[in-house]
Amino acid sequence: MTADPPPFERHHRTAQALVSTFQEALEPQFTAKGTLSREEFARAMGLMMAHWPSVLPLFASICQSCTASGCGGCATTADATGDGQQPLHHDGRRRDFVTRLMVSALRTRLPDSMDPITGASFPQVILPGLQSTLTALFYEKEWEAMNASAIALFNRLGTDRDAEVWRRLAHEETLAVLADTPFIRVMLRFRQFHQQRQTFIRRMTDHLRERHFVFAEEHFQTLFDALFGRLRDGLRTELDRARTDIHYGEGTAEALLRIFDQFDKHRLDQSVPIRVLGGRQVARPMLAQRSMLGATPAAKRR
Repeated sequence: MTADPPPFERHHRTAQALVSTFQEALEPQFTAKGTLSREEFARAMGLMMAHWPSVLPLFASICQSCTASGCGGCATTADATGDGQQPLHHDGRRRDFVTRLMVSALRTRLPDSMDPITGASFPQVILPGLQSTLTALFYEKEWEAMNASAIALFNRLGTDRDAEVWRRLAHEETLAVLADTPFIRVMLRFRQFHQQRQTFIRRMTDHLRERHFVFAEEHFQTLFDALFGRLRDGLRTELDRARTDIHYGEGTAEALLRIFDQFDKHRLDQSVPIRVLGGRQVARPMLAQRSMLGATPAAKRR
């Protein structure tokens, strides 16, 4: 009786079959468009398959059943990173490593600022609301898959310290592509920008109500810019946009550009004061304040 292959070997074969299927599915499309010949594409796929052994440690860190089973032949995270740090795993509370990655980006790009009235520190004060609002953008299974990828990313980096994460990503192009994936997926949820921006602000305000913090329009703009602003670098030239589509799917670059255009136009509109009776100019009221007024019992009766 032949023993079943270990989990790692089974998942390795599954991934190999998926890649082969991917090749067969894309060949006609590339040939029809004329952007890449069949021979060039086949040669590129051959090179990728030839380097398959080099990606085995990364695949092992993604495959939780493999690492849990202790099967042989897989490089450990300590071996791969060289610093002996223990790998990250889900604990009983199912820790959220997607938000952890996004918060690390915030902390490296946004200096803390304190509200003079409440004493709350921004962006620290919004983190509980941010976690709940981000998870609400996705189905549970989608978020779990993103979370597993984020765990694998932290394990490959060998650290979860904010500044160190982004310093190492600057020298790891392949891992940087993986790190940008959740940011792009979240940003793509803003295709209907104005409606989804208002929903995001309302949810953040609701989650932060007990902290007596009003998540206003200015906070949304600061947060949006800090989380997604660096993605503009991948959209500047035609070559950049082509790479973005290769990494994240056809049409991704165009969708991101459209969202950035709506965001930039909205930010410009918000910076222009409005005129009132008598010709005076006053600052435009924040949309978050309007949402809060609309939620009062008096407003509901109107």
